[in-house]
Amino acid sequence: MTLRFLRNKVVEVSPQADGRLAVSWRLTDDLLMAEVDICVQLPDLEIVEARAELKRLVPRAWSQAGELIQKIEGVRIGAGLRKIVQGLLGGTQGCPLLVHAVLESANAVILHFTRPVLENLEMLEGDERLAGLREMIKNNPRLVRSCVAFQDDSPIMQNVDSG
Repeated sequence: MTLRFLRNKVVEVSPQADGRLAVSWRLTDDLLMAEVDICVQLPDLEIVEARAELKRLVPRAWSQAGELIQKIEGVRIGAGLRKIVQGLLGGTQGCPLLVHAVLESANAVILHFTRPVLENLEMLEGDERLAGLREMIKNNPRLVRSCVAFQDDSPIMQNVDSG
């Protein structure tokens, strides 16, 4: 017998005319269809609206996801977000799928702002590119060890005083 399981996930960030960012997180697989939409107010990156809808074979424990997601309204994307979201949406009365959706949505918002910087750095060559990346790390020390490119033994991290 052949088992088949297909999963698709999409996260999109769309700037709105009112200056907010609309974030759409969608997961579709053979068992579940989930949609999470959040609206982020700039410049504080505050989540001002949140909506969730789960369809198909939704576990009974997740049946209140639509109401639960509203707990993140008023939370800011920034330091401590992982712990805050886990505290509000996780635990025995929570929904781990919502935790995952909100954290991925927050990452998409951060990438929305860092992508243009990285695109500009791609135009540089050799030492200029390394210097630009090192400057970016000095300006945002939270990048240190955040991915393989910014690990301690990476060529990018040589001669970087990240504190």
